[in-house]
Amino acid sequence: MAVPYEFDAERFSRWMAYVLRHNPGRYGLQHDRHGFVSLELFEQIARRRYPQVEPGTLRELIAGAGQRFELAEHRLRARYGHSIPVDPAGAPMEPPPQLYYGLDGGQVEGMLREGLHPIERCLLHLSTTPEEARAVASRKSPQPALLCVDAQAAHRAGVLFYQEGPLYLTLAIPASFLRIEPA
Repeated sequence: MAVPYEFDAERFSRWMAYVLRHNPGRYGLQHDRHGFVSLELFEQIARRRYPQVEPGTLRELIAGAGQRFELAEHRLRARYGHSIPVDPAGAPMEPPPQLYYGLDGGQVEGMLREGLHPIERCLLHLSTTPEEARAVASRKSPQPALLCVDAQAAHRAGVLFYQEGPLYLTLAIPASFLRIEPA
């Protein structure tokens, strides 16, 4: 006797992030310059893959995913993490005094020389607390390290910052605004 397929909200959320952040075209979705796609079309595609996902269920799953996704009228997008080219949805804003970036300890010297640039994403993702950045680094590396960004000085020097959910996004941070934080 076959066991009925059990819906896994976490697996669905990961699939949704993949589609919206990295490969909407594979599923016939056209994204606008900010990464928004048609909510109606996304629901149709999602229901083919996950028949349990009704329109109300999808909205609940989006709400339960924290700030990873955004609904605006009849459009849906991932708020950050894109490898496809997208522009931030809001205007640049003044960042907090410091922001943090977690990375592999072996990359620190290079980053302190060359500055921070996106790796596998279109924009650089910066955390608002050292704890969040450490958690990111710990998922990526057995030897995590932490850089502190003098975000206010970078902002005054013309670096643009955009807030997306719990993160700040930017194109790059010059090395002169970086320092190592104790692990």
